[in-house]
Amino acid sequence: MQNSLNLEGVERQALKDYTEKAYLDYSMYVILDRALPQIGDGLKPVQRRIIYAMSELGLSASSKPKKSARTVGDVIGKFHPHGDSACYEAMVLMAQDFSYRYTVIDGQGNWGSTDDPKSFAAMRYTESRLTPYAKSLLQELGQGTVDWVPNFDGTMNEPVVLPARLPNLLLNGTTGIAVGMSTDVPPHNLNEVASALVHLLDNPKATIKQLMKHIKAPDYPTGGELVSSRDEILDMYMTGSGTLRLRASYKIENGDIIINSLPHQISGSKILEQIAAQMRNKKLPQVDDLRDESDHEDPTRLVISKKRGVDVEQLMSHLFSTTSLERTTRVNMNIIGLNGKPRLFNLLELLKEWLTFRKDTVKKRLGYRLQIVNDRLHVLDGLLVAYLNIDEVIAIIRKEDEPKPVLMKRFKLGDIQAEAILNLRLRNLAKLEEMKIRGEQDELGEERDVLKKTLNSAARLKTLIKKEILADAEAYGDDRRTQIVKREAAQALDETELVASEPVTVVLSQAGYARAAKGHEIDPTTLSYRSGVTASSQAHYLRHVGRANRCRVVSSHLTAPPSVAP
Repeated sequence: MQNSLNLEGVERQALKDYTEKAYLDYSMYVILDRALPQIGDGLKPVQRRIIYAMSELGLSASSKPKKSARTVGDVIGKFHPHGDSACYEAMVLMAQDFSYRYTVIDGQGNWGSTDDPKSFAAMRYTESRLTPYAKSLLQELGQGTVDWVPNFDGTMNEPVVLPARLPNLLLNGTTGIAVGMSTDVPPHNLNEVASALVHLLDNPKATIKQLMKHIKAPDYPTGGELVSSRDEILDMYMTGSGTLRLRASYKIENGDIIINSLPHQISGSKILEQIAAQMRNKKLPQVDDLRDESDHEDPTRLVISKKRGVDVEQLMSHLFSTTSLERTTRVNMNIIGLNGKPRLFNLLELLKEWLTFRKDTVKKRLGYRLQIVNDRLHVLDGLLVAYLNIDEVIAIIRKEDEPKPVLMKRFKLGDIQAEAILNLRLRNLAKLEEMKIRGEQDELGEERDVLKKTLNSAARLKTLIKKEILADAEAYGDDRRTQIVKREAAQALDETELVASEPVTVVLSQAGYARAAKGHEIDPTTLSYRSGVTASSQAHYLRHVGRANRCRVVSSHLTAPPSVAP
């Protein structure tokens, strides 16, 4: 007899509803907690946790670096319970100066190269610490600026977002693939972004065209040239999506072509392989030799030795068209906004949303500081009462079993003030302490007035934000690396231009048959022909050199032209 299954208390749900809900939950997790950045600090959760864990380990820019394995262990053990290799790879990305426009991590050891970004050493070998730029993300963390949530096991708290003083998302850019959406935000120059933010603060009704007077275009860490037209760049900023054309830059040195910068995420070894393949297939007769002279002083230096008389611009246009010396990159600014929902932002919306985040952060910081100042002034008022009535205070403390309520009643003190008096040390009862208290009261009183005025004045708050943005731009800003250049579209050479220029000897037999051979040192009498056909000393032959469509006669020895049978 079979036992019947007891389903009492078990929730029943249709398989269709269950799978639909499970997939939607998974997709929202991937979108919000893995692949897409938050607009405030421009970081994904794993990146935020790495930076926060490093700050908790004391790995500031001025400290001694520690093994990367130590950081990864803290991250996955305290905040991010996922694979250590994926966590370390995210950490490496933030340390590569060819991947990040403004690196957040200062790595020591092998952290990969442009030729192979994933050739970095294992985390047990490398060491790391934060860069000075990371201070802009962490500086205001302990000042009441952000919300905190429990970590995955509830044993400690972690910040929901870092209180970034700069729009890190726009500066370093990001890429990510979620479920049903992806993001590709290009990096930008800090000085240009800071200038645009100041302009937007002064002119809230500014348009994207006006902002583009400050933010010219994206600025990639590997330099190169941006050859997209202004209309294409404007359309990308207007819609939040589009494509950009990046091109390598070069110069002429001693007759050789020197490629000194490459498009973002393109390796020099890949370029050399593509050019060498064309040379092996005899599709690039204009090039004699290739060399990679890259080193620490010149991270990118690819040398192309050309033949004499070759048109450099024509050759480079062909290489731009047929190799990765020119590439198209996608822009798709899908970002999680302040309301916690992902959407597509254009340039103006992104800057405005970040300024809203920054204003809210600064208000929280000022309010937090104002509360600390008021609490300290409250304590100082109580201490001053004690010093002015020191004998009576001492008498109460000596005689009363519970002096605290007596002090509160006698001098109309608060609980915190009475506690502060009871915690005074004897050494602090000197007369000079009264002068110190009054001096500290004056300083804090002035600071309290400034804080209140700033919090109550939109103009003062705006001025403070502008000063801080410009100060950070002065500290971390640099010159533009990617040059914005107007170029003609790349065009591959015609196939007839790619035929190798080689000497050729063409021999005509007495019977009217033709035979060709490479080179000019050819004896026609030694050549073989069809059965019954021979060459004699009176064979007719021409020596030609050059391409098939542009042959020139080198020398000729002709008798009467033979009659060629059909």
